[in-house]
Formats: sequence, C-alpha cells, structure tokens
Amino acid sequence: MGSKIKQSVMMVEDDEFTRSTVKAALEGKGLNIVYDTSSVKEAIEYAKSHRPDVAVLDYNLGKGPNGIDLANQLRKIQPHIAIVLLTAFLDPAQLDKRVAELPAGSRYLIKHSVTKIEVLIEEIKEALKSAPTT
Repeated sequence: MGSKIKQSVMMVEDDEFTRSTVKAALEGKGLNIVYDTSSVKEAIEYAKSHRPDVAVLDYNLGKGPNGIDLANQLRKIQPHIAIVLLTAFLDPAQLDKRVAELPAGSRYLIKHSVTKIEVLIEEIKEALKSAPTT
C-alpha cells in the first residue's frame, strides 16, 4: 500500500470540533472520509448500507454505547472493517478491561499521543493490515 489510503473511512466522534479537525486533516492527506457522525445509531445505519473499509472511533461517545461497543457492532455488520479507537485516557489501565473487548486486529490510540496526523494515518494502515480477511 503506498502513502495514500484509498479505502473508505468512517469517523465517529461526539466532539464536533475534534471530528471536523481530524476529518479535515485526514482529507488533507488524501484519505477518503466517506461519513462522519457523532451518533452511534447513525454510524450503524451507515455501515449496514455502505460497508466502509475503516472506522475511526472515539472511545467516549456520550451516553449510551461507547467506542468499544460500536467497534464490536461494526465488526458484526462488516467482518473485515479496520478499526482505530481513539481515547483521551492517558492511563490505559483505566480502560484495560474494556480494551480487551476490542475486536481482533483493532488499533488503540491515545489522542494525546497524536502529535501529527501521520501518527493516526499509520494506525489506520496498521488496522487495515491486521483486520480479519476471512
């Protein structure tokens, strides 16, 4: 895979500023952001009808299901979807039990560690490589 990611990317982030900023940065690097939302329900509906290749998910999505819950639902809909979970938690121990529930091959990235958009792009590439193929 070259420097560009041609696959379709869906973003789910409840913070409008973060979502629009990350989306613009990824698009600026040539990624194909096909859908972005703050709603778990909308993300599920979109995935059912459009089958995106990649999902970039925030962990904390407000009341209701979190990013790990959504990741597992998306993997049931689209078994080959690559997943990158973003979180603001600086201490992974706060999430250890839940991180174990991420679907196989998913990537976990602490937002604070993303000092350049290329960090997220590399995680997306790794998620694409490690997503199930069967």
